[in-house]
Amino acid sequence: MKNNLLTIGELAKRTGCSIKALRYYDSIGLLPPTYIDPDSHYRYYTVEQARMVELIQICINLSIPLKEVKELILTKDQTLNYKQLIEYGKQMTEEKIAALQENLNVLNNLQQEIDRINSYRDDESKVFTFNETYYYTLPLEEEEMNDHFYKRLETMFNECFHQNLSIKPDYSVIIQQNNEHVKKFVACEIYQHDSPLPNLIKVNKGPFLCKKTDCFQFREICKLFSEIEADTKTIIISPGYNYSLSSPYFEVKCTL
Repeated sequence: MKNNLLTIGELAKRTGCSIKALRYYDSIGLLPPTYIDPDSHYRYYTVEQARMVELIQICINLSIPLKEVKELILTKDQTLNYKQLIEYGKQMTEEKIAALQENLNVLNNLQQEIDRINSYRDDESKVFTFNETYYYTLPLEEEEMNDHFYKRLETMFNECFHQNLSIKPDYSVIIQQNNEHVKKFVACEIYQHDSPLPNLIKVNKGPFLCKKTDCFQFREICKLFSEIEADTKTIIISPGYNYSLSSPYFEVKCTL
């Protein structure tokens, strides 16, 4: 009976799958041995079962739950369903590639943003043109970034998650000045515009004068742009990059 059969150790060496994993596959009915010695209780497998192990490992690499593997790769007559596995595997792989590409795009955009901010010194100003941007916002009464401000910020993030918004992890403060009238908002940028959303502020594409500051007081930040003689201004305050947590700085942008 044991002729032409593989011991569990031989199967492990041939497939690169651990003996512990092979025993587990047996325990859940996924890969029972062809023969178990009644005296030694050693497990024996056919050479063909090595292919089953290979398919199981492919499923694991695709993050397919083991409880679904048996239905996916075995037909009703217990033959290997390569076609179904290949189709499902291609679908899963394409979804993973798309997710990885999205992550790569986020990293590239982040690198571009860091390079942009680092392109001018802390003691100078620079004009940049930014694309149209949408922010999810909540009204803000605080005059500086204090404990109350950060509690308001936490509330805003919780509301974003409740709304299932795809948001960027950084926060911003938007200050809208119309002559002597000033409105402040705690804000986070959203990736897509969803028109039914309340509390949405659109910032149009255009040039902004950008500066850096370590000031936490909004009135003082607004004074940084006193030379801009315009009845209406939009100022956006965002955390900078490459800073010490004990001494953060902010980039501030003002519409021109």
